[in-house]
Amino acid sequence: MKKIAVAVKDDTLEIFVRVGRAPWFAIFEQGKFVGLRPNHHAASHDHEGGHHGGGHGDGRGMGSGHGKQHGHDHTATEVHSPEEVALHRKDIANLADVDVILVRAMGPNMKEALALQGIEIVKMHKKDGDKADEWVKKYLADQR
Repeated sequence: MKKIAVAVKDDTLEIFVRVGRAPWFAIFEQGKFVGLRPNHHAASHDHEGGHHGGGHGDGRGMGSGHGKQHGHDHTATEVHSPEEVALHRKDIANLADVDVILVRAMGPNMKEALALQGIEIVKMHKKDGDKADEWVKKYLADQR
């Protein structure tokens, strides 16, 4: 059975939309929640005031900017480079045993870092639920 990760806000298992900014990863084995792991990459952005500085919301669609529809795409402003991918890879080393990550959104560096780690990336949608356990249940049902 696959080990699955989902970016979450905290132990409520509320989905955190942007993987790279999520404080935690909820880990599931055999469809059951087994614990939280810190997202070390999110901590590397704390000094930036959210992302570009000045704060842009909390990644769940809350706050005054990012996470809401606001007229620009982050992937256009992120530097995509081998150096950035290497940093992202180092930050997600604690996901080395994960087979699949369920996501709503992620930047190009995180996407490449996860792929290089051998982690399958599965895009989920808002209609799939607001909690990690709902996503895992949907994902596993779709695999049958």
